[in-house]
Amino acid sequence: MKKFQVVFTVFVSALCTIGERGNSSGSGIVYGAQSEGSIPATASQYAKLVRSELGVVPTIDCGDGVRVPIHVNGVEVFEDQQRGQCDNPDFKGSCRVGSRAGRLEGTNADGTARPDVVWAYLCRSQGAEALAQGVASVQMIGHNTRTGATAFFEAPDADPTNTNDQTVYLRFDENDLLDGELPGPEDPDFDIAFIPPPIQCSQCHQADPFIHDPWIDGARLPGDPSQPVIPQVARPDSPYYIVGGPDWDRRTVHIEGNGCVMCHRAPDPERFLGIAGHDVNSFMPPNAPGSMTADYKAIRACYDDGPEATPGCDWVEPPAVSR
Repeated sequence: MKKFQVVFTVFVSALCTIGERGNSSGSGIVYGAQSEGSIPATASQYAKLVRSELGVVPTIDCGDGVRVPIHVNGVEVFEDQQRGQCDNPDFKGSCRVGSRAGRLEGTNADGTARPDVVWAYLCRSQGAEALAQGVASVQMIGHNTRTGATAFFEAPDADPTNTNDQTVYLRFDENDLLDGELPGPEDPDFDIAFIPPPIQCSQCHQADPFIHDPWIDGARLPGDPSQPVIPQVARPDSPYYIVGGPDWDRRTVHIEGNGCVMCHRAPDPERFLGIAGHDVNSFMPPNAPGSMTADYKAIRACYDDGPEATPGCDWVEPPAVSR
């Protein structure tokens, strides 16, 4: 699965989004299940915690993001499609138009650039009718490419127990794209618009901070369309850890010589792609989809049976680099 930088994400975005408010009940996920004294209770406190590692948390303007396109039979469409009825559904299997993704360079408190830090955000549309009902979300992830330090800022609807409504800041523009500026970390409303991670985001962002799939990677950098908007930072040895989450489980399985782990770590596919019914072999590796079926099957078997019961397969954990 060469050259695919984080096999099983969006930031979708991204990002560790559980999704639309109320749709997570009965999932078995325990919200707020962080170690005591680790990740703070509010987004503003979390922004202060991560500042030394990632600089200033940016202010997100969805209008600056890049359209995540929806295609049907290779042709871009501009109206919502039925679930699963587009070429590349999002990670939930939806084919909604109007989402945007963006990338920002990190900055220090004095405004100087911090090129080792990248922030990515996803303004995720569920359609105009859903927005009127308070359903849409914006999440962001900050990552220090040198040290591996990572922070996740979630929309309130990622936690069904949170009653804040992020959608009051959002609207659709004349092109039916999600628009609107979210409060920044110095704004008192920042804690209304964002929350710190309510769960271990590494449940999906297992191997690396940024998840990639055919849907989110449809958004390309305007200045360099060869690159997706969501950063490609993953390598087999790339550093990755969560600020405030030292106990988060980031282990992935490793089989020496397996093609899937030659370019990146291999997360559990069922944690992400299975939700939308994606078949990894349909798009991996990018240069020859389906040509590494045996390698993928071996990774899948190790996750199913566990490394302890799979000869030649071991757990590996990403490294962290001191500042």
